[in-house]
Amino acid sequence: MVLPRCLQCTPKSLWKELCSQNEGLEELINMQIYPFSQGILILSRSWAVDLNLKEKQAVICDALLIAWNSSPILYTILREQDADEQSYCTSTTFTLKQKLVNMGGYSGNVCVITKVLHLSPESNAESSVSAASLIDYPRSYYIANTQQMEALLQSLVIVLLGFRSFLSDQLGCEVLNLLTAKQYEIFSKNLRKNKELFIHGLPGSGKTIMAMKIMEKIDRNMFHCETNEILYICENQPLRKFISDKKVCHAVTRKTFMKYDFKKIQHIIIDEAQNFRSEDGDWYGKAKTITQRDKDCPGILWIFLDYFQTNYMECSGLPALSAQYPREELTRVVCNAYQIAEYLKHVLQEVRKNPPPNIPLGSLQMLLEAEWAQVVQGTLNIKENLTLNKIATHVADTCKLLFERGYSPKDIAVLVSTTKDVECYKPELLRAMRKIKVVHFTNASNMSGDDIVLDSVRRFSGLERSIVFGIQPKTVEPAILHSSLVCLASRANQQLHILWHRDA
Repeated sequence: MVLPRCLQCTPKSLWKELCSQNEGLEELINMQIYPFSQGILILSRSWAVDLNLKEKQAVICDALLIAWNSSPILYTILREQDADEQSYCTSTTFTLKQKLVNMGGYSGNVCVITKVLHLSPESNAESSVSAASLIDYPRSYYIANTQQMEALLQSLVIVLLGFRSFLSDQLGCEVLNLLTAKQYEIFSKNLRKNKELFIHGLPGSGKTIMAMKIMEKIDRNMFHCETNEILYICENQPLRKFISDKKVCHAVTRKTFMKYDFKKIQHIIIDEAQNFRSEDGDWYGKAKTITQRDKDCPGILWIFLDYFQTNYMECSGLPALSAQYPREELTRVVCNAYQIAEYLKHVLQEVRKNPPPNIPLGSLQMLLEAEWAQVVQGTLNIKENLTLNKIATHVADTCKLLFERGYSPKDIAVLVSTTKDVECYKPELLRAMRKIKVVHFTNASNMSGDDIVLDSVRRFSGLERSIVFGIQPKTVEPAILHSSLVCLASRANQQLHILWHRDA
């Protein structure tokens, strides 16, 4: 929201950091924006990178001014004059205007004036203005009222923060398609100055989405390296395959990582690290050694984890919590419908009260900062004390109703506790599903297929579907029972059906 008679700068943390690192920057920008009394100045280390264009290293930062009674202005601040500066600005503003209309859905007249500023004393902070600003645009291109400003900012949010959730097409809910402010803050970090980072995220806070976006940023915008120079490591084959199919990196499991040298790798992203194990050696030490081979220019090592979803009692191989520095936290849950998020709240509190012995207690304090997106309505259905036959019948009957309402098998996952349990439940489930003409399931390694997934909760780690049936035996190890339920619930975007099997 833009406050009346107020010109805001955002993100504030980036504004403070840029000003502290670049003497004279605050005065230079203030000199440019002093005529404007109401609006917002949106800063970025590179608006080109934010728009999936290539980075220009000479750029200190870009600042987009959206102010009352003015067309938007994009200020590009450089240390000194650059022969290619105008083409950078022109390309950035053209892409921004195009995306505001095509992606953001902005329907008004829009132009973006570009202005290049130089911070070095030699250039006397003089600026050059693009040809676009010399055109005598009619006042219809100016932001003249609150409705126009809000419409433009809404379109800008969709452009800037938009990402494709695994199931955003099916849900059609904007809240599940937008990065949170904290995600954007992390995403906008200067990767050249944040080579190693631990990101702790609550279930449903979008850690895997962030991991993919960071790899895209490394590949396309920042370091211009080949995809086979970026390594993504996770614990499970299905998640590895899902990321591999995105073609933004070379994806492997931890076990494979420990077997080979990976001599071409420069950057490493590690996901779901809380469920890693040290049985095959020091994976963290090896990852750090690889990314620091070039002492003058070390690579990126970012590690995503969520201790609340710890499913193993063994040592993870992560460094002690006090050594996980620098560290960021994602505490806004955005990937689950309201009813599922409410259930997650309850189960997360149980994990916090009675954590498994291998979880550092300090890591669970982030739950106190949790925020919950409560826009999307969903379904939570818990049934107790069911026989195997009743479980299978319930799944089949519910799927029949879902298909009648327009859902398809690829929207659904049936998750059980262990891989061994898959074979236990599969025959009875198939027998019941034949009545609705579903004659086979697929496993989590075929996430992109058109069939219902039947697999274990552990193998589905990091993945999502709109509708999840969780078959829970009463014999789950008490120490990880609630962590297992957290992992199950966080896999469901829109509907969660928990079916407790009394005979297991």
